[in-house]
Amino acid sequence: MKRINFASILKLLCLLILPELKAQIDYTDFITSGELNSYYKVAVRERTATPFVYLREGDVKYTKRVIRCIDTRQKMNMSINWPKSALNAHMFNALWEGLITPYKNDSLMTPYTTTDYRSRLSTQVHIFIPTDPEDPTIGYDSIIDVVTEAHTIKKFLVMEEWNFDFKHGVFKPRILALAPIFQKDIGIGLSPEQPLCWIKMDQATRDVMSKWEFFNRQNDAARLSFDDLFQMRLFDSYIVFESNVFDNYISDFQEYENDKEGALLKSDEIKNDLFTFEHDLWQF
Repeated sequence: MKRINFASILKLLCLLILPELKAQIDYTDFITSGELNSYYKVAVRERTATPFVYLREGDVKYTKRVIRCIDTRQKMNMSINWPKSALNAHMFNALWEGLITPYKNDSLMTPYTTTDYRSRLSTQVHIFIPTDPEDPTIGYDSIIDVVTEAHTIKKFLVMEEWNFDFKHGVFKPRILALAPIFQKDIGIGLSPEQPLCWIKMDQATRDVMSKWEFFNRQNDAARLSFDDLFQMRLFDSYIVFESNVFDNYISDFQEYENDKEGALLKSDEIKNDLFTFEHDLWQF
């Protein structure tokens, strides 16, 4: 008879037990991880955003507007959902309290009122409440408000312009606006994904975001802010829109309506075109 290897049995037990242990972990226990320090940390709390460099129209020889989608479920973007300081929670609170102005669309011309914005987050749902424990058909109809929760926000749109500054000889993007993506509960299910609102990335918004702590994987003593995240482009994303005569997103074009793979290839094509344009600006 073949002798049973103890190491093999141990590995098999680990494979059987670990999934159960993983399912029982309560990650709320780790939300305060790193809060107690040997010194008082104020670097992020007292930070303000560095203003953009003034850009003169005559110096801009080329501009391309694109919109990207950040999916926080991607590995590189997981720090955006850090339980202690998550972007979706910060945005919900700041918008609810009026610290940041929400706009209705990407033109950034018409802001939501506080009442309109809050009503956008909630949906009235009709429910039946039974009153007789013996007969579930006896009761009354009621209406409750179902409010969208912050943790349901998993994607963000980033509207940016790629500008070639002839005076300084640089080809860089500048983020103009952000939009959290959500699915509204309409009573019979969830609506298609849509922007909750648009947020202008002006100095006032950036000053608020510069006080939101962003997890630095490399050094706990050098925390970043969410303004640093966007200005230093520490995120992974894919392009969903480039300026066109129809003002359509990539998925709105007929050839990509039912072809998600083709839409991703088009996204990579736009990204490569930007890279090629910058490469061709210089001589080596």
